Amino acid sequence: MSARYLALHVLVSSQSHGGYVEDRLAAVLRRHPNLPRQERALLLELVQGVKRWELRLDFILSRLTHRPWARVQPVVQQILRLGAYQILFLNRIPAYAAVDETVSLARSRRLSDRQVGFINAVLRRLAGGEMPPLPEADQDPVTALSVASAHPPWLVSRWLERYGFEVAKLRLEANNQVPPLTVRVNSLKTSIGELQVRLAREGVISSFCRYSPGGLQLVEVDQSPASLPSYREGLWLFQDEAAQLVPLLLGVRSGQRVLEIGAGRGGKTSHLGELLDNRGLVVAVDYHRRRLYELGRNIRRWGLTCVQAIRADASLPLPLRPGSLDAALLDVPCSSLGTIRRHPEIKTRLREKDLATFPPRQRALLERTAPLLKSGGRLLYVTCTTEPEENEDLVGGFLADHPEYQLIFEPEQLPPSARELLEPPGYFRTFPDGLQMDGFFAALLCRR
Repeated sequence: MSARYLALHVLVSSQSHGGYVEDRLAAVLRRHPNLPRQERALLLELVQGVKRWELRLDFILSRLTHRPWARVQPVVQQILRLGAYQILFLNRIPAYAAVDETVSLARSRRLSDRQVGFINAVLRRLAGGEMPPLPEADQDPVTALSVASAHPPWLVSRWLERYGFEVAKLRLEANNQVPPLTVRVNSLKTSIGELQVRLAREGVISSFCRYSPGGLQLVEVDQSPASLPSYREGLWLFQDEAAQLVPLLLGVRSGQRVLEIGAGRGGKTSHLGELLDNRGLVVAVDYHRRRLYELGRNIRRWGLTCVQAIRADASLPLPLRPGSLDAALLDVPCSSLGTIRRHPEIKTRLREKDLATFPPRQRALLERTAPLLKSGGRLLYVTCTTEPEENEDLVGGFLADHPEYQLIFEPEQLPPSARELLEPPGYFRTFPDGLQMDGFFAALLCRR
């Protein structure tokens, strides 16, 4: 199985049968563990690259065909996207080779001669330098930025209104950068300096993160990082730098009882266990079986014994006594617009109407969690989105209805290098542009 064939399978199956592209990609990688390293890297590049630039590729391809793009068969669309991406974005692959490989790919899918000829003709026009003009910003800024950055027009319009042209342009461009590979050290087993030395012995060059004291950025890696002995021994895990900072805001101490809603695969769970010094209790709640399975693996690898995982819908009553918790981290489901560079399929999966579905569930989770905290208990509300309706507007509405809670501003909970990310009256924000971190929002509330 070649990388191109597998990439086409991932893209077509996701388009035809639904599901997340990343989940299907992960499944393919699990089924082909012996895929050569270069083929594996090309597979990841093709799938993520096509999703990152899909809207721009469609704009270009639709103007090089003689039929309406919406009427082109889905498998043919995906083959054309794969070919166009290689021609336009992968300089190490000659244009003629990209055309030939893509035509061979089309034949491997047993398409008709007419369809193969159509694919060949369109890609040869593109490889020959025929490029339709892109929209001009001075005539139509929304369409121009949408096509140039491959973001949906509705999102471009929202950000233009909120940030203005220059800032919106920077943030859209930042979303198309491949994010750095960052990891967090397991402080229960080693130190950041010792981990860097260990990684160097394993052939990995790393550098310290700018803001997180427990983070390293992997600069040069010659093999799959998850295959390294240090990973299998639980000395580190993959985690964006912003996500590494968020749990520090909660200020938990050894021996406390902490609830985590939306525990996922255990990145923040493991951090909370570390901050408790593996003494006390972390009740980690998530609804998805697969995530909880991976959480269990990560917690065991991390060496934590203070974590109790529960599969539950946290918008319904949990088996916890009101007023019994010292702290809670509420990682709510959100539009995830702060993580587009890491999950580019958000651009084509999310619709503007979907934004209205998140605040009611986020508020319901807040309402269920708030009574569980004791007097003086702390609640950290976290999202990975940029939208006020899910962030400060929602927190403000909750506080207006719950005078027993107040927003607190404690920059000292963060390392000195990161305190600038916490702004009065107590909102933590990060963005990909400039900071090279995912877009996170957090607000720390305290029960009076």
